[in-house]
Amino acid sequence: MGKIWHFCIGMVLIALWGTGCDFRRVVVNEPISPEILQRLNPGEDSLNDIVQALGAPDEIDEMNKGMVLRYRYGDSKTMRVNFGWLFRIFLPVVPSLNLGRGEGVTQVLHIAMNGDGTFDHYFVQDPPSPPRFWFWPF
Repeated sequence: MGKIWHFCIGMVLIALWGTGCDFRRVVVNEPISPEILQRLNPGEDSLNDIVQALGAPDEIDEMNKGMVLRYRYGDSKTMRVNFGWLFRIFLPVVPSLNLGRGEGVTQVLHIAMNGDGTFDHYFVQDPPSPPRFWFWPF
């Protein structure tokens, strides 16, 4: 009886060794402190002042009466297991059978500029709420 358990445990360990596990953490930019945003003066600060305070924006969109600067920042953590790696011994092409879950929190700071190039207002777009149902239970 003991040999069967040792064999089963050995096979499980070999199967787990053959899978590709992947742990990732992605940090997008540094969080923007509220103190910096409170120092911005509507109607007075120019595009140059904002770039000096916050750095270069990730995106600039032109609007009818000015432009919008977008700064993205956040922290994402993911883990996944690729069971397709088990077949790499037998097949020339490895199928991708990924199971994983992660938490991605990315916030977007929108800064609106007037048509004359001065700061108008800002707002922070919250990340979307997580789905109510997860197919993957872990």
